[in-house]
Amino acid sequence: ALIRLASGDAVKSFLLGRWKLAKTLDYRIGGGKGSMSGSALFTEMPQRKDVLMYEERGLVELQGVGKPFEAYRRYIFNTSVWPVEVYFVDDPTKKHLPSLLPELDCHTSFFIPLSFADTDEDSKSCSSSHLCVDDLYSGALTIIGEDGFDWKWSIQGPQKDGDIVGSYVREAQ
Repeated sequence: ALIRLASGDAVKSFLLGRWKLAKTLDYRIGGGKGSMSGSALFTEMPQRKDVLMYEERGLVELQGVGKPFEAYRRYIFNTSVWPVEVYFVDDPTKKHLPSLLPELDCHTSFFIPLSFADTDEDSKSCSSSHLCVDDLYSGALTIIGEDGFDWKWSIQGPQKDGDIVGSYVREAQ
């Protein structure tokens, strides 16, 4: 089946649910080399059904680090706007900014847009970038079928130089 992510509703219905997550981390500066395995969960927010909470949790193993450790991260996906917007959740460096969705029980601040094109050929991937102080995060989210997507990041700057590749596979309901 052809997947077209040409609206916020389409993005929401594609992402909703639980995903198996595998990441590779390859930093030359500002991080390590290793992997993460775990899960990612997209759920509707009780206050707003058109907003998804993204929660990822997993075990990280880094070269040269004795034992694996747990990692946890959250984002908000606002599917009520087009392109869909991704927000940081409770970022301590952004607390001085007004929350973008004050009705939620968490602070939200802008991260990136997910600008999927609305043509058949181009609606399967989008790229975006985010400047974190002086480090530029360049990302690409690519749909690889009804039950999978990749989210890749390349980080370049004085503090960080690295790549993160996340592969997501939908878990059976």
